[in-house]
Amino acid sequence: MNLYMAAAAAGLIVVEGDLPEHEPSRYYHSHRCIVLRSGMPRADVRTALGHELGHADHGHLCSYDDEQTAKQERQADEYAARLLITNETYAAAEKEHGSHVGAIAHQLEVLPRLVHVWRDLYQRKGPASLVPGRCNSLCNAVPTRRTS
Repeated sequence: MNLYMAAAAAGLIVVEGDLPEHEPSRYYHSHRCIVLRSGMPRADVRTALGHELGHADHGHLCSYDDEQTAKQERQADEYAARLLITNETYAAAEKEHGSHVGAIAHQLEVLPRLVHVWRDLYQRKGPASLVPGRCNSLCNAVPTRRTS
């Protein structure tokens, strides 16, 4: 899936910028804008952009409540996992690499934390929760392609 095209189809602007090392990306709801830290590797970009698309799709606003923030971060990660990892691609990666999270993440071009999120979703909600369409409009907005 071309994430940049998906963002554009959703009316979002994606730019690269100078962000702190500990912050790979930000979503500005009022501007419908995602900022990605410049110079990140492909897996970092895909994971961060998928995560921020989750914030956008859920309409998340900045929260100063730790519990609310944690909930929003979890929702955004779950959205990214559904968007970037399919049952088929996960199964193929696991068949090739066994249960090694780092190798699976490398093959799927995501960060290992997203593999953990995907596995948790699978265990808690089953495979039906991970099919395209379960991450709302963006899953089906743009044809699947190898580029991000």
